[in-house]
Amino acid sequence: MGYLALFGINKREMKEKYYVVAKTISRWKIDSRIENFLGYMADRTEFWKRMYIPYYKIFDRQYYQGGIKRINEEIKRQRVGYKVFVNGGGNKCHLQRDLMYSLHRYGVSFEEYFIFKFYEKNHIGRRQYNNLKLQYGYCELLNKDSIRDLFEDKGACYRKLKKYYKRELIVVRSDEDLQYLTMFIRSHKSFIVKPLTGHSGTGIKIIKDFRGDILTFFNMMKEQGAFVLEELINQHPVMSVLHPESINTVRLATFKIQNEVYIVGAALRMGTGHSNVDNAGAGGIYAGIDIEHGFVCSMACDNRSNQYSVHPDTKCKLVGFDLPEWRKAIELVKELASVVEGATVISWDLAYSDKGWLVVEGNDVGEPYLLQAPLQIGLKDKMISLIDKYFQ
Repeated sequence: MGYLALFGINKREMKEKYYVVAKTISRWKIDSRIENFLGYMADRTEFWKRMYIPYYKIFDRQYYQGGIKRINEEIKRQRVGYKVFVNGGGNKCHLQRDLMYSLHRYGVSFEEYFIFKFYEKNHIGRRQYNNLKLQYGYCELLNKDSIRDLFEDKGACYRKLKKYYKRELIVVRSDEDLQYLTMFIRSHKSFIVKPLTGHSGTGIKIIKDFRGDILTFFNMMKEQGAFVLEELINQHPVMSVLHPESINTVRLATFKIQNEVYIVGAALRMGTGHSNVDNAGAGGIYAGIDIEHGFVCSMACDNRSNQYSVHPDTKCKLVGFDLPEWRKAIELVKELASVVEGATVISWDLAYSDKGWLVVEGNDVGEPYLLQAPLQIGLKDKMISLIDKYFQ
């Protein structure tokens, strides 16, 4: 503790509480006393930030070099955030350094850096945000190992939670499943096709009024790997007004401690343009929801620092938009969280249909920025306090 006392450093401020680099993602931080010291000092001055970055350039060179390439790609995408940073007196070199520092110090991806507007925040503000890398660690720490496998496999998740889906879903893995695919298509001329595993709306197709050859369709899809066919959700008109081309969903994150389920945060997700998915990574927009009363309590945003008071396509007013039967949505996710044994931290996507609220899918990790970016309020302290309670 000698050199810490010399610099007047509180050891607890040097390192994240419940810090875990999850086994399922790349190592983004070298956990050493020297790194923690350099990071603490880099929080406070640009000089120490210049010292912090070479540490990774020397001791994690391959990761560093790959990061520089992705940084430049992200800066090109983020014109709004880059403009704000430059107008604040910075330049591209400063921004590159700040992005790399923020990755290793806080765990934020280069995209999250702009989503959370880190270019406007000091180290105190930055420490308040949960991010995907930290979330992976929390989930590894708190959820049973079997939970990730359950939610990665859409078929397994459906079998576990079938009554909450309120629609039919089949898994196609091999030639033996052709008969089930045939029966499904004969019952549902319109349906959605998804990869068996996957995220962010990748590979999703909506088939309307299928009139093709079933065997040809089967062989074409099988070449891309295992997949699911899912009955289309008949979205209620009260939600279609937001964006009729997509199923507009609510993301609710739950934290279960014994028999009690807490709601960490909530967000409304909407598609844009001609997209039939509402995923932010596919161009969708998202807004904060007041958990207690169930109305949109923020402007919507996208992943490029743009904000919207009305939907860019339908011009539907977003701030103040009331979610239907909100208490039933809350009751549903609490029940869902309760029936999945071994799941402590889960993010649920719900849709409001002609059958009421139903589950679209569960996510064992989920994207924490959806719950924080619209209001620019970090939820890490809330997560830490729940984890404290969990371990008491």
